[in-house]
Amino acid sequence: MSLKHTAAACVHFESWRLTVNAAPLKTQQHKTVGPPDPPGGISDEGKLAAQTPPFISGHDLIRFPRLLSRAEGAAPGLAVRFIRLETVLQVSPVNSSRWLGLNDALALALAPLVALGFTRFAYALLLPPMQHEFGWSFARAGALNTSNALGYLIGALMAAWLGRRYGLLRSFTAAMVLSAFALMLTALPSSLAGLVVVRGWGGFTTAVAFVLGTSLATKAMPQQPATALSVYFAGSGLGIVLAGTTLPWMHTATGEPAWRLAWVFLGTLALLATRFTHRAARTCVQRMGPVPPQGPEPSVMGPLWPSLLANVLYGAGYVGYMTFMIALLQGQGAQASLPLLFFAVLGGASMAASAPWGALLTRLRTGDGFALVSLLVALGSVPALLWEGPGAALASALLFGACFMAGPAAISLVAQRTLSASQLTWGLALLTAAFSLGQSIGPVLAGWISDKTGSLQSGLWLGPVLLVLGAGTSLLHRRQTANRSR
Repeated sequence: MSLKHTAAACVHFESWRLTVNAAPLKTQQHKTVGPPDPPGGISDEGKLAAQTPPFISGHDLIRFPRLLSRAEGAAPGLAVRFIRLETVLQVSPVNSSRWLGLNDALALALAPLVALGFTRFAYALLLPPMQHEFGWSFARAGALNTSNALGYLIGALMAAWLGRRYGLLRSFTAAMVLSAFALMLTALPSSLAGLVVVRGWGGFTTAVAFVLGTSLATKAMPQQPATALSVYFAGSGLGIVLAGTTLPWMHTATGEPAWRLAWVFLGTLALLATRFTHRAARTCVQRMGPVPPQGPEPSVMGPLWPSLLANVLYGAGYVGYMTFMIALLQGQGAQASLPLLFFAVLGGASMAASAPWGALLTRLRTGDGFALVSLLVALGSVPALLWEGPGAALASALLFGACFMAGPAAISLVAQRTLSASQLTWGLALLTAAFSLGQSIGPVLAGWISDKTGSLQSGLWLGPVLLVLGAGTSLLHRRQTANRSR
């Protein structure tokens, strides 16, 4: 086509509206495509308007030259004006809201900070002085952690019912406050029985906060639920960093094992955190809207069984490492600064890896993400078991820390993809209960093996074995999902 037959086009932006003005150069007649003519006849302009779509999608934008030539051929000599490509430009507002709710996800991350970082993982730092004061065996020390896990199990099973009965916001906030007081009260008992009761109560309250917080986190970032969950679970890493950097300092500053003061300190921080979690939870509840109260349906919950079993194995596999690693390092004659550095690396890696894991889990098929996490966590525990010294310990902390909290995120994403909105809290509760069951079994088994063999390392080898088994079990969920789709 010669130059005189080409169309001159002018493109400009005006209030989210892309306007195209095109006219063949061979004519001086300019008519504008407008509304249909009044009854009595349809002009050429009206016919052209009927043939030319007023709104053109992103796909049609690629075909614009073809559309333009078609319009020119239908009515030669006409100018085509105001073809609005608003659909194309609507992508920008969506992209701009991609990170909507990130602040809420960050605030909600204080829930796993309290539930896992303070209540569960800080126990590994405080276990050696508590064990020394009371003269516990490894089995009795593991039993104390088991009481916390059993309370966690009961709380996970009741979380959905409490959220439905008393409201999601009210139940979540109350659980956060009670978890803070449970941390403080851990400083009071002077007997194993008293500590078992307090730790069990703390497990119950933190489980309710954790499950309901997870349900809220799925709505914190509507555009990126996997990222929101990864950010949420990264809160436990922050808790590990805070505990790992402050609690050993307390021992040094006071000149004696200050484990009672440490529990009061952690409880105070947890109480302060409730102010931020309450505000974020209120926003997420408003975003969720009303959810019909409905219990789990067997037809829906059935496909979750591979993930439930995998989560039991995961909980039992990773918790031995988190419970006894500091005791292992101290038994190897590590310097006093190594536990502090170990927990700082562990928690820092967990926080740094949250965003990459969120992006990766979004792309992986259901079941594959959790299997990958389980294998990497198993691999991360191996260096500290094979070799002694700070290099092996820190390498283990780096890999283990970067992966272990991706497990709850991956399994929560399985529930989010598998269940309806009304079933989500129940599904998360059952998965958390399975996780808690594993955590109840793991420390006792690891402690029992350690006592029988006389070596803490031999008991800790149970962890990688269970994690590998959990990875294989998780792959069954992918197969079951594929069969269901067929």
